[in-house]
Amino acid sequence: MSSTRFTLFFLLIFLVTPFSVRASVLAPEQKSWLEKHKNTLIVRPEKNYPPFSFVSSGGSTKPKGLAVDYIDLISRKIGAQATYLESKSRANILSDLKSGKEGIILALSATDEREEYLYFSEPFITIPAVIVTRKDSKYKGSDMSLGDFNSKQVAVTDGYSVMDYVTNNYPKIIIDSVTDDEVALQKLLLGEVDAAVMDLASLSYYTSKDMLSYVSVIGQTGFDYELSFAVPKNAPDLQVIINSGLKEITPSEHSVIKDKWITFPENIDKPKGILATLYLGTSFWLGISIAGAIIIVVLLILIIVHTKRHHSLNLASISRVKQKERSFNELNSQLKELEEASAVLGENMQEIKTLEKTIQNKIENIEKE
Repeated sequence: MSSTRFTLFFLLIFLVTPFSVRASVLAPEQKSWLEKHKNTLIVRPEKNYPPFSFVSSGGSTKPKGLAVDYIDLISRKIGAQATYLESKSRANILSDLKSGKEGIILALSATDEREEYLYFSEPFITIPAVIVTRKDSKYKGSDMSLGDFNSKQVAVTDGYSVMDYVTNNYPKIIIDSVTDDEVALQKLLLGEVDAAVMDLASLSYYTSKDMLSYVSVIGQTGFDYELSFAVPKNAPDLQVIINSGLKEITPSEHSVIKDKWITFPENIDKPKGILATLYLGTSFWLGISIAGAIIIVVLLILIIVHTKRHHSLNLASISRVKQKERSFNELNSQLKELEEASAVLGENMQEIKTLEKTIQNKIENIEKE
């Protein structure tokens, strides 16, 4: 196979693969595990962790959110069905799995304590934790740190990994432990705390719902949530299965899910650079995908043009060879005709010489008489 054909073949495989159904996403042992569990993924969703996992107030008990969309997509990728148990608080879910119950926890950060009884998948999203204040607060700017809140009251959600980070790194802060981010923001608006610490995605959910339009993001905490799916340690195959499904998710599919759940209205103040960090995995990868597609199309066009030109050159070369062959045959034919004519002339010259000699002999005989 020529290098040009090999390159074309490779690019075509590259283009077709993302849109084709692969023979098997899972290894045989993981397929066997899934079949024994009736191709079902048991999920333990959180009741109030928007935009990742929550139950709306509309009456439906089915959870929704960014992490829910991810686990549904993973289920489709591996040929399984996600079954959701009753939504509970994070503390109750962690207690259930710690006691040996089965199930997948959505959107959880790994900590040393949790890793004693849980396996974590690869992170599916990274979200910065930010410092939020009221717009009329005396704390202004976009580059403040938690160190600026020593001896001040800061609301932090209990049970989230950022709590350990704040406690260990900023011991002079007066932490007001709250049950969830919504309570933290309510206390902030009522003036009960000086600031709140929360992840940027959760903040975007509340502001996009017009629940809050009087807050400002004044800085980053230095802590990022690397959110993963967690499973009990008695189900190691389930961790591998989830990772296999995550690898099948394309950049554009990541973008669709993230852009659906993480948005900001124009009236929310945001420091420069934070959104760039958050959306590096969305618009960036979408841009990479588009650029990659454009590059591939250009390469294909160049290959086609090169192939046609090469083909044209080959046809011209063949034409020249055939022309030379015809000319050679014609010259060879003419040479044979000349050789034949020369042979005939040779015979005629011999006859003339013989006749000439005969006549000469006759002349000599007459002279002798």
